[in-house]
Amino acid sequence: MKPRSAQQKGKRFENLINHEIESEGLGRATRTPGSGSGKLKGDSFNNLDFLLEIKNQKTIKIKEWIDQAREQARAGNYNANKWALIFRDPRTPETKPDIYVTIDLWEFLTLLKKAQEPKIKEPDREMTWKIKSLVEAAKRVIKELEK
Repeated sequence: MKPRSAQQKGKRFENLINHEIESEGLGRATRTPGSGSGKLKGDSFNNLDFLLEIKNQKTIKIKEWIDQAREQARAGNYNANKWALIFRDPRTPETKPDIYVTIDLWEFLTLLKKAQEPKIKEPDREMTWKIKSLVEAAKRVIKELEK
């Protein structure tokens, strides 16, 4: 069992990560109730597609942490590949930490692909008609205002 100060250190970091998720407009995020108890999986309760395993430890044990994140994603009814390991670089201060995320390569490539998709594709015929109708309506409103 971790000493109380180590638990508090972990909770502070989990709260920081959840605050950043919310600050970026990604929805509500909070510590998973009973985080660390093993009952509910993951350290962050949020709307993201990934189970988040959050670590703030002096010694980086990346292989063990990845195994833990992957297992928790599988056991927590997530896609076993939809996990993210978030950890603080212990060489940096807790007040302004360097924070890193590790995810499965294929999930990373999928995220990159989604980010490169155009937000608006070529308008189809229906969208073209709607845009033309909008322009005509705007012209009528402007003409009415100019009277």
